[in-house]
Amino acid sequence: MMKPNKILLFIIIIIATLALIVILFPSNGIRLFSKTLRFPFLNDILIRNHIQEEDPEETLNQWNVYNKNEDTALETKRKDTVKYLETILKKMEGSFELPNGNLSYFVPFFQKAEAARAEQKIVRVMYYGDSQIELDRFSSNLRQFFQEKFGGGGPGMAPFIQTIPSGALNQSYSGDFTCFSLWGEVHKNKTDDYGPFAKMYKIDGQNSFSAKTLSKKEESNRRDNYSNISLLINNMNGDFKAELTDNMSKIKYPLETDSLGIQLLEFPLNFSTQSFTISMNGSAYIYGILIDNGFGVAVDNIAMRGANGLHFTSMNDSLMHIIYKLLDVEMIVLQYGGNAVPGLSGENSVAAYVNNIILQIKYLQRVAPNIPILFVGPSDMLSIVDGELKTYRDLPYLVEKLSNEIPKSGAAFWNMYQVMGGANSMRAWVKKGWAGNDYVHFTSKGAHEIANVLTQTFEAMYEHYRIMK
Repeated sequence: MMKPNKILLFIIIIIATLALIVILFPSNGIRLFSKTLRFPFLNDILIRNHIQEEDPEETLNQWNVYNKNEDTALETKRKDTVKYLETILKKMEGSFELPNGNLSYFVPFFQKAEAARAEQKIVRVMYYGDSQIELDRFSSNLRQFFQEKFGGGGPGMAPFIQTIPSGALNQSYSGDFTCFSLWGEVHKNKTDDYGPFAKMYKIDGQNSFSAKTLSKKEESNRRDNYSNISLLINNMNGDFKAELTDNMSKIKYPLETDSLGIQLLEFPLNFSTQSFTISMNGSAYIYGILIDNGFGVAVDNIAMRGANGLHFTSMNDSLMHIIYKLLDVEMIVLQYGGNAVPGLSGENSVAAYVNNIILQIKYLQRVAPNIPILFVGPSDMLSIVDGELKTYRDLPYLVEKLSNEIPKSGAAFWNMYQVMGGANSMRAWVKKGWAGNDYVHFTSKGAHEIANVLTQTFEAMYEHYRIMK
């Protein structure tokens, strides 16, 4: 049996050896094949850093600074109201970066949205993103706000086949089709004619599409009524026919076209429904089904699971220009970055990704000129770093680069990472139940809460525009 003094000596030798390794081990680690071996600093071993966790509700309250009641009280005093709104917007500048600090950046959208009802038009906001926006997260907040302000309704545009969970619509299909998509193990299109979903469905013969509301009747809202229903197609042979059946009244609305090429086919409904089926026959590419209600603003949720936002430049320029114009798209939102984070490895890789994002923005500015573009940055994300659950190493620098470069490109940037609390804040969001146990994705409740901050910012900007007219 080993004597106590020898045990003590053994422990001292082990500690001394570890200390020597800490001192001599390169701070950047040692590269071994495709892996990097790192050793923690002495301070990290002796003193574990305590990460302060602020309640997400308190964090968001710092950004929820726009008080509609106070704005209304000041409305008779124009000078005071302008000063109040500009103070609010100044406060929000920490999270919302506008090109050249221009508070009028979204005015073209506000003007088109205000005029939509009088002109009997539907102006569209296309909200693109990765899995963070699945289940209509984020986009639902903006949709509700814009439709309450400017009119309109319905869930927006849906793909022919919904492979990603939707929180806005229950849909199904039947028939034979071929899917062409820019991502996933599916067919690729040689001419890049993918459409706004970055995918299209080729049908030949009989097919059908059905949709109905997800909500119970007593929960019905603007999103759950459909009166303006259209098909966005490319008619290949001039033989396309379709018939919409209201599943409640069984009234049928037939239409057909012998025109070739890209077109928007509108069913002439004279009332709203909550459940319908479209029967189709002929040879065509289906790009999307537009499911709207009344005139005003539509917000389309285009979730792309696993996407990093770099696919736009692989889409046909002329086709997308035609489609954006045909659909009256007046604002584009991009919410990407999270899927790129795990693959980043230092400043050069961050710079390369940001440069590619700028190329996507330039592409969209080319095919949809004079339309405001908003980029929503990635949230905080945690992984095992130096043996602890921490923010990904390159995430803070990625957010900084996006925040600096995107406004220079002529687009707006919303710093979701900062709004939710910055580095290691995801830990508190998971603890509160506002994010999942993967320490990456928000829950529906968490997404709703943080999206409210974005909605408030738009509301303050709109009120500033309205009073400055």
